[in-house]
Amino acid sequence: MTPEQKNVLIDHLDESLRGKATATLEEVIGNDPEAEKEWNYLRLAVDAVKEAGLYQEVSAARTAWKAESGIAATSATAKSAARTTTAAPTNTTAKVRSLYRVSLRAAAVILIIAASTAIYKYLSVSSGSLYDRYYSGYNLNTTRGAGDTDPVMEAYNAKDWTTVRQLAATAKTRTNQTDFLAGMACLEQKQYDEAISHFEQIIAVNTHAGTDLYQDEAEYYLAISWLAHRNVNEAMPILEKIRADRHHKYHEKVEKMSFFDLRLAQYKENK
Repeated sequence: MTPEQKNVLIDHLDESLRGKATATLEEVIGNDPEAEKEWNYLRLAVDAVKEAGLYQEVSAARTAWKAESGIAATSATAKSAARTTTAAPTNTTAKVRSLYRVSLRAAAVILIIAASTAIYKYLSVSSGSLYDRYYSGYNLNTTRGAGDTDPVMEAYNAKDWTTVRQLAATAKTRTNQTDFLAGMACLEQKQYDEAISHFEQIIAVNTHAGTDLYQDEAEYYLAISWLAHRNVNEAMPILEKIRADRHHKYHEKVEKMSFFDLRLAQYKENK
């Protein structure tokens, strides 16, 4: 990409962070692999800065504490010097040098820990590890849908995943609830392709019929299924959509995810 094109993407990123994304550029990013790759790098950088902000706050607090301690020590030294002999400056200088050496050692230790953490994170983060971190089973609300007597729901509550899938496959009427429970059973049995198919079916039915039954659940677990499938590129747009929608049932759960880790996994996947 040319420098001018990169600047346009950076401007677009600024607008996106303010909630004013340009539809035309979104289309360009979606259709141009090079632009999409550069866009992902920019988003990774933004999430890295956000995550590093926590460390910066700690660092700022540490610096402020040291400054206050230094002022207090200087004041105490000045008062003591007025009452002591000329030997006091020599003692003070020795203490300052000792503190300086300790500070340098502490800084070196912090840098080593930070570097080790960064290396460990890069090596350990992947779409699969993120799936393991964020997947949690779905607790069926028995007041919703067909009721406790529904055989698919009974099998699901009993964690009989094979029966859930068999009943769903042979059901006379295919419903969003049946598809969702079958998708969750597939996830539990690590049949990720089938799980994706069930969740996508729910979203397609809702889009066609203008309904929203199990829509939020299907979107969230579809993203989780893509992570399990080692395809973070498919999961990211769904998770970003959920994070941007404060009314989504899984907004808070997605908001707590590390998008830096997600983008890092995406970067590694696209290398």
